[in-house]
Amino acid sequence: MYPLVELCTQVLSDDPKFFILNSYTTGLSPSVMQYILGVTVQERFGGTVDADEIGLRVTQTNQILPCGSTAIFLK
Repeated sequence: MYPLVELCTQVLSDDPKFFILNSYTTGLSPSVMQYILGVTVQERFGGTVDADEIGLRVTQTNQILPCGSTAIFLK
């Protein structure tokens, strides 16, 4: 994932407004994705990075089924 994000930073504008990274696997934690955006996009452009889990609510149990992670860079 890191090499892909690093390549993407090379084609961003000089003043990107956002960068969204989603991973639809539970094998990549939100903190890892936050770190990746932090050391690639945020270090170069400033702004903030936030990350969280992605999940679907199961109506029968009212529990959240983990479905991956997301990290968002905002300028």
